Amino acid sequence: MPHSSLYARDVDDLIAESLSHAAELTGISDSPEVVVSPYRFNPIGAHIDHQGGTVLARCLNQYTILVFWKNTDRRSMVHASLQPGLWQSCEFSPDELSDEHGWDAMARASVAAFADYREMRYGVTAVVSGTLVSGGLSSSASVILAYLSALARANDVQLSPAELVELSRRVENDYRRLNNGIQDQMSIAFGRRDQLSILDVEDVQATYVGDPVDSSSVCFLMCYSGVSRDLGGSPFNTRVAECREAARLLHDKAEHLGQVPIDRRLGAALAALPDIPARRAAHVYSEMQRVHDGAKAWQCGDWQTFGRLMNESCQSSINDYESGSEWLIALHEIARGLDGVHGNRFSGGGYGGCLFMLADVDAVDRIAESLLEQYLTRYPNLKGAARIVIAESESTVRIVSPDACQPVSVLQENRL
Repeated sequence: MPHSSLYARDVDDLIAESLSHAAELTGISDSPEVVVSPYRFNPIGAHIDHQGGTVLARCLNQYTILVFWKNTDRRSMVHASLQPGLWQSCEFSPDELSDEHGWDAMARASVAAFADYREMRYGVTAVVSGTLVSGGLSSSASVILAYLSALARANDVQLSPAELVELSRRVENDYRRLNNGIQDQMSIAFGRRDQLSILDVEDVQATYVGDPVDSSSVCFLMCYSGVSRDLGGSPFNTRVAECREAARLLHDKAEHLGQVPIDRRLGAALAALPDIPARRAAHVYSEMQRVHDGAKAWQCGDWQTFGRLMNESCQSSINDYESGSEWLIALHEIARGLDGVHGNRFSGGGYGGCLFMLADVDAVDRIAESLLEQYLTRYPNLKGAARIVIAESESTVRIVSPDACQPVSVLQENRL
């Protein structure tokens, strides 16, 4: 049994703490409601959702917790915890946006997107916190989905997973000006506990591979590098543009690499491309195949193959997509040399954040100790910031009763 220090905090404890903060910050005596929005990671399927690729996804037990009350008008008040003990607040109407990439821009854009999509009679007073903000686990998608869920509840609106994904996409693309796809939003909105999601980002649908009967012998270990990740200041948009240029060179009618005909994705066609577009395309097409192979390996519990595919995905991200930061590359290299680790890869874009390892449960204490020791020898300034926890499986975004912590979902059944 792994040491207790490797387990994340229980969600009920997080809810209780959030309720206490909400009462102190707002002074509201009425009973609130609570949105629980998990984070996500993608063990295979990096940088291909915006190119029409299918990805593998899993929700984990790191969260956005949002406590809220319905207001009597359309204005919203948000109190957000940017780090332990530090709270910031803003109040705004649906049309009061921000051009900055600050925390409040996501709250404002979420309200504006919802008001444009459905009739919005009521704003919310919300107190929001996250367990690992800017950790490469899609905390931004998580908090946007939490805002949208609270607004839907306050205005008696039911949203399907696909509608939540679309609204979240509008927030990211139309208001934050990021050229990202919908992998992050879909990973959370379609998440199911103890299942690996196979996300079709073109049709906005999900199929599932349940955890095999022997899955208790392995677990995902998450190592936070101690270095935060923010797509707003990363080469993310540049990489997307390079992929689109590769698609245009391969087929003049293709807007992304997923639209290039199969016969133009072969070696000869790629070899004729300039170096950078060729490497971006090589990553995308090889990653699409790894997703297909990984789903089959997970289904039959072939941990060795699944781990190898994770390693290959990470190497391709480093060499062909050029997305790895020095800290995550260091973690990847260290983890590859540890017994009991079947494979590992970055979470998110690889510009900071976390590394995920598929590891044998009976070896996690030794793996965690050795990984941190070697990593902190290289980066002693990150002692106290870098840490490792077991990433347990979680379900989708949901509203719970603060008394019984029972789900009261605002999501409709999938109607795609």
